[in-house]
Amino acid sequence: MAVWEKILYELKNRNKIDKARFDALVSKTPADGIKELIALGAVESEQAAYKFYFSSLRARTLEDVLISEGTLSAADLERIIDEFKGVPGNLKDILIERNIVYPLAVYKAIAVQHHADFVDLNTEKIDDALFSKFDINIVRRYQFIPHKMEGDKLVIIIDDPSDVERIEEIESVIGFPTAACVAVKSDISRIINLMIETSLSETALFSDTDDTPLLKVVNEDADDTAADAEFLKTMSDSSIVKTVDSVILKAIRKKASDIHFEVYPEGLKVKYRIDGALYVVKTIDVKSKNFVISRLKNMASLDISEKRIPQDGRFKRFIDDRAIDFRVSVLPSVFGETVVIRVLDQNALGLDLNRLGFPDHDLVRFKKNIFKPYGMILVAGPTGSGKTTTLYSAIRAIKTPEDKFITIEDPVEYQIPDIVQINVNEKKGLTFASGLRSIVRQDPDEIMVGEIRDFETANIAINAALTGHLVLSTIHANNVIDAIGRLVNMGVDPYQFAASFNLIMSQRLIRKICASCRKEHTPDGEMIKLMGDFEAYKDNKFFRGEGCRFCHNTGYSGRTGIYETMPLSDTIKAMVIGRTSPLEIKKQAVSEGMTTLRQSAWKRVVDGVSTIEEINRMTFED
Repeated sequence: MAVWEKILYELKNRNKIDKARFDALVSKTPADGIKELIALGAVESEQAAYKFYFSSLRARTLEDVLISEGTLSAADLERIIDEFKGVPGNLKDILIERNIVYPLAVYKAIAVQHHADFVDLNTEKIDDALFSKFDINIVRRYQFIPHKMEGDKLVIIIDDPSDVERIEEIESVIGFPTAACVAVKSDISRIINLMIETSLSETALFSDTDDTPLLKVVNEDADDTAADAEFLKTMSDSSIVKTVDSVILKAIRKKASDIHFEVYPEGLKVKYRIDGALYVVKTIDVKSKNFVISRLKNMASLDISEKRIPQDGRFKRFIDDRAIDFRVSVLPSVFGETVVIRVLDQNALGLDLNRLGFPDHDLVRFKKNIFKPYGMILVAGPTGSGKTTTLYSAIRAIKTPEDKFITIEDPVEYQIPDIVQINVNEKKGLTFASGLRSIVRQDPDEIMVGEIRDFETANIAINAALTGHLVLSTIHANNVIDAIGRLVNMGVDPYQFAASFNLIMSQRLIRKICASCRKEHTPDGEMIKLMGDFEAYKDNKFFRGEGCRFCHNTGYSGRTGIYETMPLSDTIKAMVIGRTSPLEIKKQAVSEGMTTLRQSAWKRVVDGVSTIEEINRMTFED
């Protein structure tokens, strides 16, 4: 370090000049700089300025700095010296462990001691782009944070700038000369772990693949366990097993709803679906892709040799001390078999009606009707809109030991205690219709039908509702009015329809703004012009997420539901029987208090929960 720079460092450390003044002076000649220092009153003369240089040559001890800063008392230091028969080498650790000096003060003193800048990681923003350029294993091993580039020099944040050996190793590995800033050691570890946990980059996410424990098989089926053991024996490369297990484990911890293994000429791309969006998290080389697919098929007890037709299976594994179900779909494609795994984690589901995002008036309507002793509840929406979660939550709310509840699903997604659950098996003749026909002879009180797909299923379900059973089901339709149209088009008799239905509900899942990067936002002018209903909401404040590590730079984190609920009043029933137009039925429902999906979505925007872009993606204007 040049003499002039050392003078300025010492002046800054003694609070004679601030950082801005230091930055302005360091590029000046000593002659000009000293004149400015004298004018500022920072030094009295040129001779006084050079005294700061000579004082910088005398190495200051940590205890000297702490005492001069007033953060360590002489009495406390004297007690430590008496106990250890001198100043211990790990003085900083002793001061922190015994709560004599706060960690922040200790590490600020270390920065002063070594003429380095101190960085408070509680307020400093980490450069995600710079951080991601470095191998996470190196960052974790040497416990440093890449801070910024100054010319060809990398400024790193480290806890001990006197650890020359470690700094030299860092420089050797990353190929850059470095300059060191100081931060609290525990803060550095916390930030590194946070960057790993919130990253979806392959290097960060799978940096510990070799340390991943093999996922424990849930021993429900001895054949499955035996097949798994046999596969492990025949595997030529055990790293495949660890790779697959690591992909599954990380998916659970990232709260992914699906894991996609898509095969392409360049290899196998692994994607996670998180909050409805897909992220590429790993690429597996061409040589290993077939082994990975075989491993997945083996786990799901599928035929490894069959590669020409679709296959479906499931498996269960213990992860983080809980059993989690996985549903597997294998589909032949142009470049090989592609696999999608649906994660069925009941713990992540919640199954609580109060946590699904129902507005108060819709929740009251829904609860009022599911607690009726008979009749039919129908939930409409496309795949992935949360219909099954809503029905399971309803089951959890209404189930009592005195009642018998039977479900028929394709397949059973979540297993609930003390409920009879049946898997559809069309190959063996067990369809929704045939299963439902048998269920009504099993003396049930409540029935859940996974999906109404055809007239026969709809007709049996409606008859069950008419004969004293509460029936819950779903249907693929855009909204409640379309659900009525679908049932009528299936051939359902309007009189039976009106007599059996208690309530029809439609729902969607929309993404929530990330709380970590949520900022007020002015909507795009071009978008507003295309929205016919913006005028009614223009006086509200609008928000969006800027994108950060916590939301993977999407601006969104988590999802919530939007709903429209339509109890079938006598007026609406009469309109259905009279085959009134869907538009008129909708008008009547709105006049009776129904909030449409679009209105429900706008409420989320007005409340600052979601964005205009998101509601336009998920709903149409009324």
